[in-house]
Amino acid sequence: MPRPAWQQMAIDRALAELAAQRGTTIFRLYRWQHDTISLGANEAARRTWDRDRITERGVAIVRRPTGGRGVWHDRDDLTYAVTGPLTIWGSLRTAYQAIHQLLAAALARTSEAPVMLAPATTRPTLAPGACFDLAIGGEVLVGGRKTIGSAQALFGPALLQHGAIALADRSAALARFTLTRTTTDDAPALSPEVGTEPVAAAILATWAAAGAVTIAPGDIADAVARAAPWQARFDDPEWTWRR
Repeated sequence: MPRPAWQQMAIDRALAELAAQRGTTIFRLYRWQHDTISLGANEAARRTWDRDRITERGVAIVRRPTGGRGVWHDRDDLTYAVTGPLTIWGSLRTAYQAIHQLLAAALARTSEAPVMLAPATTRPTLAPGACFDLAIGGEVLVGGRKTIGSAQALFGPALLQHGAIALADRSAALARFTLTRTTTDDAPALSPEVGTEPVAAAILATWAAAGAVTIAPGDIADAVARAAPWQARFDDPEWTWRR
């Protein structure tokens, strides 16, 4: 079900709370109700993004509970979230690689272009900019283009990792809202005829084949209910633009 950006972030935060309390691991796929820009928890948004222009164009914007840089979430794209005890993976880096390997295997089912994980090239940075402009290693590349970029955070013993699955290059859409706007040509789509539903089906099938998925709508319903205390924060412009 597509939901507003602030509610999606509140649900992800509530899932992390459940993971910390119960040791539950949950994977979910979701869509956004509107085209949305999401910002990293510690991103210097006021140095990078044109708040007035974003407001004038009516684009939704939200600050994530995780790190990283700015991301454009198109209504036609998917976002995934994984929460669970970090001990399952051992480390943040191992979790990043393992989760991306499953997602890459899923995209390989639907893409005509080669799918691989980006080789390690550089260290993470808090420099302002767009998440999909930079691959530091481990991201999912389709035809050489960064297609899945993820962000992580630890809440007690629990990991939250979530990320955009861009069915096409969204660089041009995002570049319109930087303070120093540049012209960016759209790259080819993931596949000319692949839409949200086939990609979602491939992802769920891949995770199920790995023994990593059991359908548990009750857990998600619990997280939605628990998200209420977090919604005001993620819906607050002062929180979004606090730095």
